[in-house]
Formats: sequence, structure tokens, C-alpha cells
Amino acid sequence: MSLRPSELRDVALAIEPELTGAVVQKVRAPWPGRVELELRQPGRTVRLLLSVEPGLGRLSIIETRTHSSDTGASPLLLRLRKELTGRRVSSIRCTGPGQVRLAFEKGGTFRTLVVELGSPGILLLLGDGDAPMASSEGPPRPPVDARPLDEGGPPSRLGEARGLDAGRAAEALVAARETAVRREALQRARIQPLRSTLQRLRRTRAKVEAEAGRDALAEEHRRWGELLSRSLDQVPRGARSIRLTEWTAEGPREVDVPLEPTLAPRAQVERHFHQYRRLLRGSALARERLARLEEEITEAERALADAEASTEAEVAAPAAPVPQPPRRKRTAQAHRPYRVFRASGGQPIWVGRAGEDNAALTFQVARPHHLWMHARGVPGAHVVVPLDRGEEVGQETLLDAAHLAVHFSRLAGEPRGEVAWTRARLVKRVKGGAPGQVTYTGEKVLAVRVEPGRLERLLRSREDG
Repeated sequence: MSLRPSELRDVALAIEPELTGAVVQKVRAPWPGRVELELRQPGRTVRLLLSVEPGLGRLSIIETRTHSSDTGASPLLLRLRKELTGRRVSSIRCTGPGQVRLAFEKGGTFRTLVVELGSPGILLLLGDGDAPMASSEGPPRPPVDARPLDEGGPPSRLGEARGLDAGRAAEALVAARETAVRREALQRARIQPLRSTLQRLRRTRAKVEAEAGRDALAEEHRRWGELLSRSLDQVPRGARSIRLTEWTAEGPREVDVPLEPTLAPRAQVERHFHQYRRLLRGSALARERLARLEEEITEAERALADAEASTEAEVAAPAAPVPQPPRRKRTAQAHRPYRVFRASGGQPIWVGRAGEDNAALTFQVARPHHLWMHARGVPGAHVVVPLDRGEEVGQETLLDAAHLAVHFSRLAGEPRGEVAWTRARLVKRVKGGAPGQVTYTGEKVLAVRVEPGRLERLLRSREDG
């Protein structure tokens, strides 16, 4: 764990007389939250460590520099090297619980490096008049106000160490914890991807098993196709199902055969036989894939078991930043080119937002059989009522959609207007025209007398804010 505020104060008091006047020769930052200052004094070199890593914050003396696979210098490190190299340490003081200020002087100008332990901790470089110059976390900001030190609390874990030995004792105190933390983090970083892979494979196996077991559904489509082929003259157009008699070894029984309302009787038969062949092929492929998945799962389970049983020596690695769980990036919400309203019966109505969004709604979102409408003769939003194939729009839904078409057009506020409506497949872009500019055919025209109560209800039903 990090140094306690009282221990941080004791280290600062102990090492200040020893390091005052030392010249900064080198500045290193092996990874974020950790800065090492190589200080030169007559006859010796001292390495001062400033760490604000979570749970590992300290001010200490280290014997050797930290090795890292750093591939580049951070903006903070570049600024520290520019501002501190060649300056002399003028003071090291604890100015508040968990806060230490290191002052550096050269040619009558001063720079201050502030170390604030916490969650998260932060390193701040201050210029003349404590003006923020650089920070380890985001843009520079002023340090927190200094507060009186708390003289109470548990006894120090540094013992009776004095001078630079106090800094070395602080390093020994936290370094043991740091080694354990890094080992645990490396172990998690090694095991977690294996666990995620195994979970993903098991989820995939469950889905593939469901696909491999669709032979029974395929057989149902074959039976329905055969029943329909023997009763084509009984199949009514536009129906969603038909009840037919199937002769079995146990005698006749009634079977409800599902239909597609838009298809002719012969096409209904072909549809069921097509589904039968498709499902059989899919089941066969799924069984082949299932065998490969079982091998992958067995291998992933073996790798996870080996990783969990690995010894400390196998996990140990050179010093490195403690692996932190990856921050989930907030996925930008996909832009939806339309607003959603609800008709009185619950039917959704989509209303385009602008020129390009109108075009996206009409030509990318809407299906050919959806109902499309627009205020006649004036600029306005495209309005789409998503319907099932072959479904007719109800009168109330048509009036609701027409009210929205009038409201979201240049006719907004007028007591009446005309709305043209047709199927989305009959709407075409105007070549070379502005986004959302279209032509259409097969339209019908609806004269709308705006009902304030209906319009108010529709606007309250908006679902996307």
C-alpha cells in the first residue's frame, strides 16, 4: 500500500538535508505515474523515485533505475526534462496529507514538482507563481490547497531510519507490496483472456447446438409442403394459414399449415421445400462446426488450467507498470435519421430529421413495401409507416402519420394541408438534386384538417427524446 501521510512527511524531512543542492542530471518516466530523478552530488549519484500509482504511491530512494520497454516519451516527461535538467534541489517539503513539493532553482528562477498521492494520484509541474505547466493526468491544473498535517494515526513503519536511509526504508516498505501487486496483475492479465476465450467458445457452442438440432423443424416444412402440394385448389390467397387433413397410421388428423399471404399456392409449396433443404444443410454444417468447437474448447480449458497452476517464477517478469483493466470506451450512439412516434393503435411512425436524414430514412431504412408520405407541394420531413408485407394501413394510423407530415413541414401551424402517400418502392431520388429531394408515382392524396388534440397526443408519444 502507499505511504501514509505521516510516513511521507517523515521521508521528506529526512532526505531534504541530504539532497538540498543536488543537481538534476536525468529525468526518467518508465511508465505513467512514476518519475525517477537522477541527482548528482559531489562523489555520489542518488536516484529519487516519485510514484503516484494507485496503492503504490511513495517518495523513496532507489538503488538502480527501473528498466522498461518504454517506446516513447510522454508530454509530461518531455516538459520535466526541459524544465528540471540542470536545476538544483532547493527544498523538499510535505505541504499537506499526501502532498509533497520539490522546489528546483537555477539562475534565480524556480520550478516546483508537486506529488499528490490519492486515487488517482497526480504529478504536477508548476512554474513561476505556481502557474501549472504540465500534469500526469490530462491538462495542467492547480494543486489542491495545503492542509494541516495530521499528527495522529498509526505508528510509522519506517523504524528509526534517518537521512537517505529513510528513503531506502520507504522503498523497501512499498516495493514488497509492489512486487506482489505486479505478480497478481500479470497473472490476471494472463488468465483473463483465456477465460474470456473459453466463455465465448461455450456461448458459440450453445448457439451451434441449437442450429444442429433443427432437423425436426426441417421435417415440419417438408410435411407442410407435401400437404399443400396435394391441396393447391384449397389454398386461399392472402391467408396466413390453412387447416388441412393429414392421413397417418393412427388415422386422419388436422394440421395448421402456415402460409405467406403474398405468395401464390404453388409458390407456397416451393417456399416450404426450400426451407426444408436450407435447414437440413444448416444442420449438417452446424454438426461439423460443433466437432471443431469441441476441440477448441478442450484446448482452451487445458490452457486455462495450465495458466491457473503456473508457479510464481513462471509469472514473474521484469518491472513493468501494473496492468490496469481496460477502460471501456463509451461507444458513440449510432445516429438514427428519424424520430419515432406512436399512432393511436401503437403502430410506430418514423419522421425524418433533415435533408440527408430524409434520404437515409427513405432509401436505407424503409423497406419497399413500407408506406411513405410527404406534405404536398412544400418542403418537409419524409414520413414512413413500417408495415408488414401485404399489410394495409389503418385509417387512424394514416391520419396520425398525415398529421405528422403536415406538422414537420412548411405547413406547420396551418389549419389544413394536403399529404401525398405511396409505397416506398415508388419513391426515387432526383438526379443531381439536393439530399432528400425525390419524385414519386402511384400516390394518393389525403386532405388533412389538423386536429390539435390528435397532434398533441402524437407529439407526446415521441420515443427518442
